[in-house]
Amino acid sequence: MPRTVRKSRRARCLLWLGLGFMLAGPANAADVEHVDVSHDGTRYHVTARLSVAVGRQAAYRAATSFEALADRAELIRSTRRIGRDRLSSALSMCVLFYCKQIQQVMTYRLTPPKAIDMKVVPDAGDLKAGAAHWRFRADGPHRTIIGFDSTIEPAFWVPPMVGDWAIGRALRHQIADTGKAIEAVAESARAAHPVSPDSRADTARHAD
Repeated sequence: MPRTVRKSRRARCLLWLGLGFMLAGPANAADVEHVDVSHDGTRYHVTARLSVAVGRQAAYRAATSFEALADRAELIRSTRRIGRDRLSSALSMCVLFYCKQIQQVMTYRLTPPKAIDMKVVPDAGDLKAGAAHWRFRADGPHRTIIGFDSTIEPAFWVPPMVGDWAIGRALRHQIADTGKAIEAVAESARAAHPVSPDSRADTARHAD
């Protein structure tokens, strides 16, 4: 049976694509280094770079623990796996005065611990088309740089006054929250399954 994670609290943000994104943390935790938004007609392109205070292996495991990540990220109302390679999510988004709940279904391909590639399933939700690509790069043994690149075409009307600047500002907050969620899931896993100093040293040697 597919596992569904639901929240009673209202999510506060925007997500155009992927796993989920939000509030800035302290400088030594999740840090958004770059966000850029542009559009061509009804298609939006987003690139971002996020730094998290977790080693690459742990960051990747946390990011692909979809149900656990959804439980930590505020904008995801529910998420469930469909079969072996599909993910269905209900998301709440608000940019300025414009708010909407979005249903999306995406196929995904995992390349541990380096990449997550996702593609919108057309006519299965509120997105016409799109794709998202995540790349994980070790920045020492205890930090990971996550690159995000996506293109999306909504199947719903977006008010013209909701411009690229407003979307980018909302995404910056959302991306930081996703980083915090990744750190929280990784810390929870570490606490549940502590490793020996020798194992930590071996992980550090193979971090990149």
